[in-house]
Amino acid sequence: MTALYDAHAHIGTTEELTLRKKQNILSLICATDPEEAKQLEELAADPSLSSVIRPAFGLHPWKADQISFLAMEPWLLKASVIGEIGLDSVWCSVPLSVQEKAFCAQLELASAMKKPVILHTKGQEKQIARLIRAYPNTYLVHWYSGGEGLSDFLDLDCYFTIGPDVFYQPAVQKAAVLAPENRLLVETDGCSAVKWAYEQASFCKRPLPPWNDIKAVLNHSIDTIASLRGISPESLAVKMEETFRRFCSA
Repeated sequence: MTALYDAHAHIGTTEELTLRKKQNILSLICATDPEEAKQLEELAADPSLSSVIRPAFGLHPWKADQISFLAMEPWLLKASVIGEIGLDSVWCSVPLSVQEKAFCAQLELASAMKKPVILHTKGQEKQIARLIRAYPNTYLVHWYSGGEGLSDFLDLDCYFTIGPDVFYQPAVQKAAVLAPENRLLVETDGCSAVKWAYEQASFCKRPLPPWNDIKAVLNHSIDTIASLRGISPESLAVKMEETFRRFCSA
């Protein structure tokens, strides 16, 4: 039986972490500041959770005016995956110049140390694609939903995690169809993000899984992506397992 992988999530609640263990969902979990990084490091070392947590550390753009690169650097040096990092002009009031300074410092470290990177790209897709060209590396675009910039990330051979709104969001569906099969992954972004995404789809009459059932949410997204691509969910899940492991070991 093919295992399930959540390629982008956050620490969330104790109940959520327990469910990841119970449902055996190997999860790439991001810590977005030093405090979260310390907590995530401890969780990943916990024998009851270590089998399902793959930690990633990165200074999130929303926090770039509160926390310095130097404060985050020790955690970046420890990380096997860096993220999520990037730029955001939609859900964030931090000046873009401040965000970009933190972003580029982390890109430079990640490129020099050959650590794969998870990208947060909201509203700044084109600029991020331009910036990362200067820092050769392995990149994963988390929950791509932009109106433009997809072709740039495809040209850069990026990985993509498809968000839980793929059943109704055209931009997400476009990424789900155009991303190469060996660069395609699925994510929840945590149960609270699934709840938000499902609430935006009140117009949709199709039955949805409970937003806090991680396994059901991931399977729902895989089924949707497979339908969009004209392939079987089973073959897609097998490919995603290979892709997840390849990205994490890049």
